[in-house]
Amino acid sequence: MSRYLIGLGNYAMGDDSIGLRMVEYLESSGMVRGFEAVEAGNNGMQVLTYFREDVEKLVIVDCARVGLRPGEFAWLTPADVESRKLTGRLSTHEGDIVKLLEFAAALGLPLPPVRIMAIEPQSVEPGMALSPALEERLAEYAFHAATEAAA
Repeated sequence: MSRYLIGLGNYAMGDDSIGLRMVEYLESSGMVRGFEAVEAGNNGMQVLTYFREDVEKLVIVDCARVGLRPGEFAWLTPADVESRKLTGRLSTHEGDIVKLLEFAAALGLPLPPVRIMAIEPQSVEPGMALSPALEERLAEYAFHAATEAAA
């Protein structure tokens, strides 16, 4: 059985890059143990390749506006969230994990247990850096995400 931590995001949009930066941090610090860390970028369709019988757990890390203070995070399951995006279709650039899970179910793909680490952004504006609110907590996020992925 396999476990995966999947980082979603866009490097050019500030805090939206947190999932990608998390994967980089985990790999560079040697924290990837008992799971594989994967950068999926803003190509949510790549996540579909992890809906297989041999996948024991998926941990998805992304920034999300969930009503917390910037930099805080929450652990969610797909049942805990709903999409508020206005787009009505799924594309290879669609970053909406809820729509992606619905699409996987409609295709009849096996749905492994999914945990979402939703990190409240401070800024999702064009820019290549994380906001201070997220940058200073990157090691903490990585610890919690690695612990969840390996559990």
